[in-house]
Order: sequence, then C-alpha cells, then structure tokens
Amino acid sequence: MMPVPCYVCGAEAVVGGLCASCYNDAHPLLAVDPRLVITVCRHCGAVKIPGGWQQLVPPPKTDSERLDRQLQILLARSVSVLNSSVTLGLEIDSHLDSTLRTSVIARGRSHEALPEHEERVPVEIRVMYGTCQTCSLARGGYHEAILQIRADGRSVTQDEIDEIRGIVLNRTYSEHGHDAKAFVQQVAETKHGIDFHVGSQHLSRLIADEIQSTFLAERKENYKLITQDRTGRRKYRVTILLRLPRYHRGDFITVAGHPCQVLSIGNGVLRCFDLVDRSRFSVSPKSSKWRTIEYLASSSESREYSVISQGYGQPTHLMDSQTFEIIEVEPELLDPSIRVGDIVRAVTIDNRFYSLPSEPE
Repeated sequence: MMPVPCYVCGAEAVVGGLCASCYNDAHPLLAVDPRLVITVCRHCGAVKIPGGWQQLVPPPKTDSERLDRQLQILLARSVSVLNSSVTLGLEIDSHLDSTLRTSVIARGRSHEALPEHEERVPVEIRVMYGTCQTCSLARGGYHEAILQIRADGRSVTQDEIDEIRGIVLNRTYSEHGHDAKAFVQQVAETKHGIDFHVGSQHLSRLIADEIQSTFLAERKENYKLITQDRTGRRKYRVTILLRLPRYHRGDFITVAGHPCQVLSIGNGVLRCFDLVDRSRFSVSPKSSKWRTIEYLASSSESREYSVISQGYGQPTHLMDSQTFEIIEVEPELLDPSIRVGDIVRAVTIDNRFYSLPSEPE
C-alpha cells in the first residue's frame, strides 16, 4: 500500500494526515506575545502581578539571580503551553537599557507519536520600575509596633543584642512574602537596650514570643491610638516591652531560698545547680518557684583553685590560681571525685564556700 501523503506538503503523513513537520507547525508547543512588559520594584525586586506584588522569596543573592526569577514569574503568567510535559526556558540575547531581547524556548512533543523537538520564539521584554507596597510603607516610616528590649537592673549586653538581632532577622526573613508589612522600619540602640520599629503587629509578636522564650523575659504590652478611618474604625500601635532577667548564664541566684548557679537560659526554662545539695533542676515562669528567684552575684565572683593536698579526715587545701592564697575546705563541701592536681571552681557567698559544677553546660 502506498503511504498517505501529507495534505499540506505532500510528504509522508504520520499523524492526522500530516507529516511531523506540518503537524508541529499546526500544533505549536507554546503561545506568547512577541512584546511583553514587566514591572518590578526598584528597591526589593518584587514583580507586579494582577492584584498586587509577588515578592522574591527567599530574596535573591545576586543581580543575575534576581533577573532570572523576575523573568520566570513573567513567563509563568504570559506563556501558554500545549501540554503539561512541555518545558520552558529563556535566553537573553541582548540587554539594552530597559529592553531585553530574548528567546523563549519550549521543548516537548506536540503528539505522543512524534519525537520531542524544540521551538524558539523571539520576545522583546520591556522593564518598568515602581515601588511595591512593602517598600512604600517601609520607606514612608510606617510601623504598627515598637519592640523595646531592656534588662532588669543592668544594660543589655552586646552579646544579647547580637543574638536578638539574629532572631529579628530570621523571623522577618521567614515572613517575607507572606506578610506585606513584614519589615523592620527602624532599629535604635540606646544605653539601656535596643528598639525595633516593626511594620506588622503579627511579625512583632512572633519576634517577641521567641525573644521571651529564649531569654525568659518579662513582657508588657501597651496600645496607643494613632488614627481612625472614615468608618470610625480605630487603629492602634502596640509597644511590646521585653525585660531580660538581671542574671546571665553562670550567675548566682536564690530559688525558694536555695543558693544556685544558673546553668542555662532558654526554651522556656531556667536550668540551675543547687549549691547546697549539688542537684540540678529546671524552673519555668509558670512554676510557683519562679517568683522566689532573687539575684545573688555575678559569675565573675567565682574563683579558680588548684587542689594541692587532701587526706582522710583532714581538710583539703586549695590554692587560689590568681592570688596564690591557700585555704582549707572541708571535704564534704567538694565533689568527692576530685584529686590532688585537679582544678575546681568555687564561689564564696555570705562567707560560705560553695564548689561549682565542673561542667556547667
């Protein structure tokens, strides 16, 4: 039997009375306007889409990555493909001022009986610039919350400020693209602590929750009326005060009257070492013991000693590593595992000697 010719070009027909070439011409893999316009935020690179702006999440690290992701957003909304198996690509042929000359590339099959092939369509893309809602609010000084970090009876340390800045950065980063007001408009360090002006109340509470849990801070919230819309609805700005405890890791406190050393602070609990019975325990702000906590002394009050002699039924002799002063200590006040030559840390509070844990965590 003679092969059926293609009714367009006369070559051997393969599918529906057409040869592979004519069938592919009649069923293109993609459809796209030869001229497209993209509007991007000049500050953060967000792409304007119907109904708003699409943020680049996570934020791009380089200019080339930013442009690539912007164009992918444009193609996803501007290019139609023949079927779901078609893959798209883009090549930039030239970039002059605000005009990109590109080639949109599609690869796939127009029919399951035909081999995969590639199609290229030249597209000119005009880039326009604007300012997205997030950047407009941030640059205009807008903020719905003020987050104030202070400490009880002391200044906030630089290490604490650095850790808090990290929490703010990570939380803001995770909310970027989900909340148009997820930005920190202003950061101000004072001699007492640090303040953050936060665009979103939702974000400010996420940040406050993590700082409160990490440092076991006391929390207070105040509201101030800032405006009222035409319908009479009032809008408030919240100020969240987080007051860090006076003590740090390694400091000395009393818990229910027991002198203790702070082993760690975080994850909603305070871990302590009882200086009298040498037990370890945890206490949370929900515990009845929490209100009994009082500050005793800084970790700097502790001293390092060398064990220079010990004997059965005799006091152990320790030498201060800084002053070389030798003191006598009853054996029961020390860890029973210590030996001559060991190094121990201890603290004297109210004229009483307490040895400290060798590994305070």
